[in-house]
Amino acid sequence: MIDDSKINPNLDKLHAHFRSVLDRYFDGDKPIAEYFEEVKCYNCGSKEISSSFVIDRFRHVRCRVCGMVYVSPRLREAITHESYHNKAYDESYKMKLIPSIDYRRNVLGVNKYKQISGYLEKPGKVLDIGCGLGELLSVFQENGWDCKGIEFNEFAADYARTSFDLNIVNKSIYKFEGTDKYNLIQLWGVLEHFYDPSRVLGKVGELLADDGLLVLEVPSGDSVLVRYFERNPQSVDRIIEGDRHIMLFSVRGFIEMTERAGFEPVSIRSNGLDVTTLNRLILNDALDLPRVNELQSLLDDSLQGDLLRGFFKRRSR
Repeated sequence: MIDDSKINPNLDKLHAHFRSVLDRYFDGDKPIAEYFEEVKCYNCGSKEISSSFVIDRFRHVRCRVCGMVYVSPRLREAITHESYHNKAYDESYKMKLIPSIDYRRNVLGVNKYKQISGYLEKPGKVLDIGCGLGELLSVFQENGWDCKGIEFNEFAADYARTSFDLNIVNKSIYKFEGTDKYNLIQLWGVLEHFYDPSRVLGKVGELLADDGLLVLEVPSGDSVLVRYFERNPQSVDRIIEGDRHIMLFSVRGFIEMTERAGFEPVSIRSNGLDVTTLNRLILNDALDLPRVNELQSLLDDSLQGDLLRGFFKRRSR
């Protein structure tokens, strides 16, 4: 079981930091209209919603047609785009990720590498889009892969180069150019940040080798954790981050969006910290670890954990 305390240190401080940074876009708890825009479902384009809930000033809605959960109104793209460059965003790495970097690399990174290796015969070329501090990519490099990362944030890109001696391109995926084809392309907790996820998947299709593997991990709108917050809105926690996580994927939306981009699922899994999070938030950690593990396994087996992890190949022609 993942140790939540080791991957999310300083979580409350980080949320308070981002809330103060975002204050300029709100009048109290009310969004200031000039900074926001209403949107429709990223997957099916419907404007029909089955429910809505507000957490930390951001309104989340659930698509009546495909079940995707998304933020509407959302911050305008220029504001979000700029935020990933500024010093305030660097704090997310300094407060949360760097303090947990060893655990993230040696436990989470190694576990991810072992899982992915089961789908590939041998090392090849890997492209990690939104590679962050590079801890996962460094595990691939250690195991003989030809590694390249794309990271939009300059601080994170420099850290990955300096700490792990990685080849990192500090630019948007939209501006990434090259003739190489990659045996593996991965996006971990990245797609939910993009205002046009279908365009990102289209770019991935241009870069992936014909027999290559695409790995995506996204927050799940079908999860028990999100369903709980939908009925009991409270302060931001884990995957609910309305300024950055502008969409939470339903299983249906996850499959449909990737299929339109020319991919077919090899496997879709669920893994999360729903029970750990709810145990901490509302039960004062009353459940012991064996019970937490047992309940989380049931949720993951039924694709109701708070993260969806998909393994995709090109769709057969």
